[in-house]
Amino acid sequence: MSTEEDKFKRSRRILRDEVAVKRQVKIAKEFGVPFEEPHKFVKHHAMNCGNPNCVMCGNPRKFWGEETMQEKKFKQPKYWEDLDD
Repeated sequence: MSTEEDKFKRSRRILRDEVAVKRQVKIAKEFGVPFEEPHKFVKHHAMNCGNPNCVMCGNPRKFWGEETMQEKKFKQPKYWEDLDD
């Protein structure tokens, strides 16, 4: 048995997925990215090919010798919370 709250949550989840797909399809059309199935954009972004050997999608340390975003965040101690206090 599903309650009204469960139905509402499910409908919001479906709507959120549909909005995300429409947004990614719009981006794909603007940039000329070929696609057959628009629903694949639920979990896959239009501008990300997913190939780790791609310069745009790969690790920045591998291609340019730069630090990753996670490493840059770790090196900012002003955002750390002191556990001693």
